Amino acid sequence: MAPSIAAAVLLFLVALTLSPAIVLAADGGAGTTTHLHLFMHDIQTGSSATAVQVIKGSVASAAIPGMAFGDTFVIDDALTESSSPASAAVGRAQGFYMMTSQASGATLTVCANFLLTSGDYNGSTIAVMGPDDIAKDVRELAVVGGTGRFRMASGYVLWKTASLNGPDATIELDVYVTTGGGSGGAATIDSSTPVSPIGGGSSAAVRPVGGWVNSYLVALLVALVVGRSYV
Repeated sequence: MAPSIAAAVLLFLVALTLSPAIVLAADGGAGTTTHLHLFMHDIQTGSSATAVQVIKGSVASAAIPGMAFGDTFVIDDALTESSSPASAAVGRAQGFYMMTSQASGATLTVCANFLLTSGDYNGSTIAVMGPDDIAKDVRELAVVGGTGRFRMASGYVLWKTASLNGPDATIELDVYVTTGGGSGGAATIDSSTPVSPIGGGSSAAVRPVGGWVNSYLVALLVALVVGRSYV
């Protein structure tokens, strides 16, 4: 075998051996997950209501007296660090929910942005959407995006009713938000942890565009160029 061909084949085989290890190392980062624990106060009554009905449904709900299929509320609910509405504010939940179940069950569909206003996440948002079956102790909604420190986020929210006072409710939220990289770190907002220090953490590994295909193509080109130098 000519020296140029032998060198090209040898370099290509070495590249095939090393490329999978490079790809696996790049795939090692699973993103950064942040845990936020906070409370949402949904108030339909009084002069300071934060949930206002904008659509009245026509089919009465058998599960929730006083509500009808299609009832829709626009919200600007306070988010606080504990179940007390007088505790430190950490943001607002802005969006809407509507009654989307008819004869059976009591399910609301929620679509809201959690606008954070405290600590390192001040100005960042988390977009949440999903079904709220109020008959269940714990409901799971999806994190479908975000902005600022939570840009292109994914994850889920564990949604629990902490207390009820007529139509007014306090909802306990455990939010788990995953981002693909950046500086957002794991942190928790709860009644025993100050809100201001949230943030920080380590970056996640990012997979190079093209993956193993680019690795093989580059290795082949290098092998061919080196091989020609022996001619």
